[in-house]
Amino acid sequence: MKLIPVLLISFFLIAAKGYSQDARISFSSDDQALVKGFEWAKKQAMAYVFRGNDPVGPWYEAALPNREAFCMRDVSHQLAGAQLLGLADINKNLLSKFAAAIAESRDWCGYWEINRYNLPAPVDYKSDKDFWYNLPANFDIIDACYRAWLWTGDKTYINDPVFLNFYEKSLNEYVRRWDPDGDGLMEGCPDSTSSRGLSSYNEEKYGKVGIDLLAAQYIANLDYSKILTLRNRPAQSKDYLGRAEKIKTHINTGWWDSENKLYHHYMQYNGKWLDDKQMMSFLLRWDVVPEKRAPAVTDHLISVVSATGMEMNTYYPLETYRFGKAEEAYKLLVRLVSPDLKRREYPEVSFAAIETFAMGLMGIKADAATLTIRTKSRLTSATAWAQLKNMPVFDGTITVMHEGHLKSTLTNNTGSLIKWEIQGKNGSIRIFPVKSGETKQVHL
Repeated sequence: MKLIPVLLISFFLIAAKGYSQDARISFSSDDQALVKGFEWAKKQAMAYVFRGNDPVGPWYEAALPNREAFCMRDVSHQLAGAQLLGLADINKNLLSKFAAAIAESRDWCGYWEINRYNLPAPVDYKSDKDFWYNLPANFDIIDACYRAWLWTGDKTYINDPVFLNFYEKSLNEYVRRWDPDGDGLMEGCPDSTSSRGLSSYNEEKYGKVGIDLLAAQYIANLDYSKILTLRNRPAQSKDYLGRAEKIKTHINTGWWDSENKLYHHYMQYNGKWLDDKQMMSFLLRWDVVPEKRAPAVTDHLISVVSATGMEMNTYYPLETYRFGKAEEAYKLLVRLVSPDLKRREYPEVSFAAIETFAMGLMGIKADAATLTIRTKSRLTSATAWAQLKNMPVFDGTITVMHEGHLKSTLTNNTGSLIKWEIQGKNGSIRIFPVKSGETKQVHL
């Protein structure tokens, strides 16, 4: 699908309205492949943003194009890119819609996909007994909410009753409803004719449990443990941390294929394994994989890129950067924004690319709890220097520049004193305070 005129019109209308944060972020570098790729990704992503008078409120497209809708997995993955594009308010609106939709009548599922009319998308929902739902979704939304908090410091994600109800119901009633054997681990719907309760984002109907479901359940428990710590609930926080650790141990013992040095994907209802190892990217994304196993997992994902669907391809560049393979990650990022890539107009592609520029290439992470910005240059020999300017974070913006692995600069345009934590190429970490309005340069 080519970028259609109505979406271009949307982009220019947004710019004309003057939303203070929308699309202010910019990227500059001596590497023109990256510059052109970023400019395309920014323009394409903003073309999917709608700030008109739709019943659902401000939203961005996060589903198959032309559905005029947003689904739970896509929003969870597009969230960081949207934050960087100045769309924190839209992230909160979409996440709140999903959180409010959870219901006992749907066995504590919500709506997988919501359209611009503030209704469950008809293509996925017929009734509370007949609808499409991927079980990792509730947990993915919990992780998205926690990550939104880290970037913004918006206490809605920590204190709002609608969000808290969603976290509690998803990690308790939801789990019990989809855990027929009572072992604390969820299972998909055994009815192969039903899509109401698929056990993996790979959406096969014959899997009892998908490893991405377990990994999602792990990260959601871990995130909620951290939220409870922020809420000064130490005993409850410890409980959810224990649940998370139990699931992580289960994954790394029962699901590790020692012969192939990779993880299994599906446990079928007949007790046999069904493997589609592209889904291991979720294990990397949610930090389930021990350090000693990560190289084998990352190498495998890189080897299957050409045979992987577009949706899953969008996860690979960031995780490849994060797990220490910058040269390979650079190639994956350039490929993701290349005009030659088929289906690159799929909404997730451009948002994921923006995320990868910031969190992968530039190694930027935010932590609102401590007002910390972490950076790590992952530039390769193809790129002498790179700068991301006006990235929305906390109550303002920051600008980060890396000059190879020799020097980094941070400008603090928030209203707070920021703690800047810099990780060098050798893993060493140094910490510097950066005052509001200050620019600090550090030799690495």
